Amino acid sequence: MRTLGILMLALRSLLTIMLGVAVVALVNQAGGALADLVRFPKPGQGRLAWDLLVVFAAGTLGAWVAVRLAPRAPCRHALYFFALSLAIAVFAVMKLGADWPGWFSAGILLSLPLQVWMGASWAIRRNAG
Repeated sequence: MRTLGILMLALRSLLTIMLGVAVVALVNQAGGALADLVRFPKPGQGRLAWDLLVVFAAGTLGAWVAVRLAPRAPCRHALYFFALSLAIAVFAVMKLGADWPGWFSAGILLSLPLQVWMGASWAIRRNAG
């Protein structure tokens, strides 16, 4: 029975991390749809700045979800979420980096620790209070 409990805990942890990643994708989609709805011009620095802001908000909210719903060890969940998000961000920058200006690629990679820290801090304070 102990093995089943550990397996269920591991499954819940994995689902929590994946839910955080799904939230990032959904918020990014919503940000793009909102920009289209208000007729934000697609090409240009303004749209990229908007997209970077949305990426920041999405990462922060995704980290919050991953840490807030963690069955145990919320800081460890923040670390796992960060590692998975970093792998995805590095892949995206490598794959599409030539299509983006340098400041945008740097913003995606360099803001990730702050996103996870802010989301995790918010969730841990919320859990404690």
